[in-house]
Amino acid sequence: SEASEALQQFSTPLPLGYVAALACALRPGEALLEPSAGTGLLAIHAELTGARLHLNELASTRAGLLRALYPTGSVTQLDAAQIHDRLADDVAPSVVLMNPPFSVAAHVEGRYRDATADHLRSALARLPRGGRLVAITGESFRPDRPATAKAFAALSDRGGRLVFSAGLSGRSYAKHGTTVDVRLSVFDRLPGGETGAH
Repeated sequence: SEASEALQQFSTPLPLGYVAALACALRPGEALLEPSAGTGLLAIHAELTGARLHLNELASTRAGLLRALYPTGSVTQLDAAQIHDRLADDVAPSVVLMNPPFSVAAHVEGRYRDATADHLRSALARLPRGGRLVAITGESFRPDRPATAKAFAALSDRGGRLVFSAGLSGRSYAKHGTTVDVRLSVFDRLPGGETGAH
C-alpha cells in the first residue's frame, strides 16, 4: 500500500529471515523481542526454534495480524525507535531481531537519516549484558562509512560489540516492493564496564 511504502514497511523475504534468525543462535524458551515485527515473517523463524516472542508493531492492521498469527506471544503497538523507554519493565529479551525502517520515523515528515541508529540504540538498551542484537539495515549502515561511523561508536559506547556485518543484495526484496541492498549485522552486548571497541 502507499502507507506501507511511505513508512518503509517492507516484509523480510523468508530466506533472509531464516539467515537472520540463525544468527540469533536462539535456544528453546529464550525470550526474543522484534521491535518492528510487520507481518511476522521474521518471527516465524524464531517461533520454530521454540523462542518466547514479544512482537511490537506500530501499524494497527499489522499488529492485529500478529495477534492472530502468534496467539501465545505478546504484541505491543509502540514507536520502535523508543522501544526501551516504552516497553514494560517485565519484557526482558535476551535476543532482539529487527528489520527497522532505514530512513523514516513515525510522526516525522520526509527522510530521517538517523532512523536506523535510533532503532538500534533503543533495542540495544533493552538487552541485558550478554544479549544479542541481529539487525537487517540498509547496506550503507556500516562502520567504515563516515556518515554512520558516529552511530556505530555510540552503540560501542553502550556495550554493543559488532561481531559480524555483511552486505547483501536487495534483489530478494523485489516481490516485497523494493530492491534496496541490505546489510545483516550482529551485535553482542558486553558485560558491565566493557565497550564494544575491545
